[in-house]
Amino acid sequence: MLFLRVSQILLFTAMMAGISAIDEAPVFQTQYGAVRGMSVNEGVIVLGLPFGLPPVDGLRWKPPEPFNTPWAPGIRDGSVPGPACPRHGCGPNDDDPQHVCPRDGKLSEDCLYLNIFAPYTVVNSTVKIPVLFWLHGGGFDSGTGSALCYDGRFLANKTNTVVVTTNYRLGALGFLVAGEGKDAATGNYGLLDQILALEWVQENIGNFGGDKTHVTIVGQSAGSDSIGIHMTNNRSAGLFERAIVLSLPFTINHKSHSEAARLGNRFAGLLNCSHGDMTCIRSKTTEEILDAQDKTGTFIANPFHLLEMFVQWGPYIDGDILAEELVDRFAKGQFHKKPFIIGTVTEEARPYVYGAFNKNISKLELDGIVVAFLGGKAEKAIREYNPPQTSDYRPYLSKAVTDWVFTCPTRNASRNAVEAGDTDVWLSVFDHSWSFKHAWGDSTYCDGHVCHGENVPFVFQTPPLANISLTPNEQVMADTIAYHYGNFAHTGDPNKQNQHLVSLNLNMSDTLTWPRYNNDNHYTILNITTPQNTLIRNYRQDKCDFWDKENIYNRGNQGG
Repeated sequence: MLFLRVSQILLFTAMMAGISAIDEAPVFQTQYGAVRGMSVNEGVIVLGLPFGLPPVDGLRWKPPEPFNTPWAPGIRDGSVPGPACPRHGCGPNDDDPQHVCPRDGKLSEDCLYLNIFAPYTVVNSTVKIPVLFWLHGGGFDSGTGSALCYDGRFLANKTNTVVVTTNYRLGALGFLVAGEGKDAATGNYGLLDQILALEWVQENIGNFGGDKTHVTIVGQSAGSDSIGIHMTNNRSAGLFERAIVLSLPFTINHKSHSEAARLGNRFAGLLNCSHGDMTCIRSKTTEEILDAQDKTGTFIANPFHLLEMFVQWGPYIDGDILAEELVDRFAKGQFHKKPFIIGTVTEEARPYVYGAFNKNISKLELDGIVVAFLGGKAEKAIREYNPPQTSDYRPYLSKAVTDWVFTCPTRNASRNAVEAGDTDVWLSVFDHSWSFKHAWGDSTYCDGHVCHGENVPFVFQTPPLANISLTPNEQVMADTIAYHYGNFAHTGDPNKQNQHLVSLNLNMSDTLTWPRYNNDNHYTILNITTPQNTLIRNYRQDKCDFWDKENIYNRGNQGG
């Protein structure tokens, strides 16, 4: 806890750096009134801007409504983040080694707020610059756009973009399906919140120097799953131009309506409410809802889709916002043909496997686990990976699950996108174990490994805000990420520089040309690592050929 408190003090000290008097902080004019931000060494920050009405009382489990209440003639204080959406694990006595909790500790159902980070180039300038719109991960039941790890000052400064981070409703409050008729909870509210935030950007980002016609949506884990949905959803089509998709777990199925309703019924029972009794469910306090939500963690809505347990609360296939599984949408070419970067890390599944199985697993246990998840196709998978005799089979299970859930369906979707006519696709794999081991906290099984989420601190370059130094090689690697993402946001090509990129802020001497992902380029991907990036052809080809052949990515074929 001492480390957390010290880092928070350092954060606010850093935020105030460069401000000699409050009246000298930048003031931005909006349709709702003026807002005063903060000046920091890297640029300007505006926190806690409301984009939706508070989803409380009568708006609980309802589609979000746009914020519409001017605060003029007063000047809004943009130095205070809005509350994060409710979750457990971010209380005053909880440790937060990765700094994913709200920086000021506030949580509330009134949480539809976003944050803006911009370089000084936007101040007193009529030139608009591209926008990077970040969707956080956290399994759809945790996370916040105001977390320290997602502070966008460095990313905005090094890419010369306006970075926007946002909240969206989480867990049962964001995704409950229950009841019938006009009062029913119809789920997918968190996705609707994201769409509303993107609409807010279209209407308002010009006031902060952003160009609404050049919006790149960026996300990791649940955030990248959200992006995949926006890439296949007509409601989102005109709200972004490009996408950067990091660690999308394609093979974790989204629940069907009946599965989501079964979860909702279980949730209602834990609240001592009858199935579908929304009057009773709405009467419960936030804490009662979170307690019931936590108790659904081991609930199995469908024994043939056990992977769903890893994202218990999240988007379901409603036939509207999410029509069917993303792998199938890409296979059919039913997605927006927009440029996108997509990537994974080398040991995505390790925290899932080691978190679920905290002791060594034997060969017999391994076989049982594989049968439970793959059914009739388990024997083929075991033969394909053919692990040698050992005292613990978790490392081999982790590699196989990484291939099955992340690496290979990412390859599959990317190749199908190219075949469907989207020629502007770039693929990457992140392969660096961070030097600041203590950031994994109790998850020591990730020390020295490249676990899910390992790339995020290097995208945002926020460790210094927590008094953590990057090694020289890590700084170069982080700056190559900023270089490629900045180029992509400005030009649609991660290699194509532009006159607005602040290259002097990037600590690197050379960069590789990152080829488009296609057969003509031998399906080359960028390996993001230290001491320098490399190029890899046909990454994990044999194993991905196996998973493609077995076609166990979607609901219809899994376990059959």
